[in-house]
Amino acid sequence: MELRIVPLGPARFGTRNVASPAVASRDDVWIAPPPSTVLGALGDLLGVQARCPQDVGNPTQAAEEALTALADQLGMRMMWGPLVKIGNKVGIPAMDFAAFPDGSPKKFDKKTRIGLALTEQKAARPGHLYRATYLYPKNVAYIYYIDGLTVIKPTAVRLGGEGRSALIEAVETDFKPPEKISGTAVLMTPLLMPDGEVPPCLRPKGALKLDTKECKAKPDERVKVLQWGLGFSDVCRERRPKYPALPPGTVVEAHDCPPTVGHMARLGYGALHPHNTQP
Repeated sequence: MELRIVPLGPARFGTRNVASPAVASRDDVWIAPPPSTVLGALGDLLGVQARCPQDVGNPTQAAEEALTALADQLGMRMMWGPLVKIGNKVGIPAMDFAAFPDGSPKKFDKKTRIGLALTEQKAARPGHLYRATYLYPKNVAYIYYIDGLTVIKPTAVRLGGEGRSALIEAVETDFKPPEKISGTAVLMTPLLMPDGEVPPCLRPKGALKLDTKECKAKPDERVKVLQWGLGFSDVCRERRPKYPALPPGTVVEAHDCPPTVGHMARLGYGALHPHNTQP
């Protein structure tokens, strides 16, 4: 099943908590909706809500297990993507730009807003100054391939932080993600590494970098590891855990890898796409 996601207005897909005096954090965003955000939106739309496990000592572990239970209730067997479609061109998402097979990139506009929470008396609430960054995707559609999802007519749903929304639909398709990936590939979603270990089927080589002089997306030899958060669990009322991760746009050498690898691969994390091939 092909899931199409079209943002309605500015979007916010955070990789960390919103930066504020109470939360020391960089306000990092990604150009595409991560799997956890998409799963939450599908659960809300289809009326599926997994209960928060009560017998787990670690709240963040409970939030993660609730996310897995949500995927089970949705009947989801595998999730692969996202591809980024702009007009007739289809590419893959790096952190702040989309890369197309011909090497051309599309950088997304960003704007930062400073916010301040107010009390009932309309006075500033102490400790509630925050900064939030928004993306302005124009004529963009994100595409995930989900095995087990049902057909969904075009519907507006809440998607992403700060009350953002998008139009989503799921349609039948004959396309299937590759069963195995070998050679140079690029991560489309973060590869989560709770123990800091890279899956044995791949070796990180660098990351796609935007060459502004040539206006090309080129591999860079530096490998970066980020702290990647899985968002907020409305079910458990807790933030899901943050993990060390190889970010989207990381270039790897793959040896018979499945289409998604690493921690929470069935939920769409660690999705691989062959480098410089047509999606």
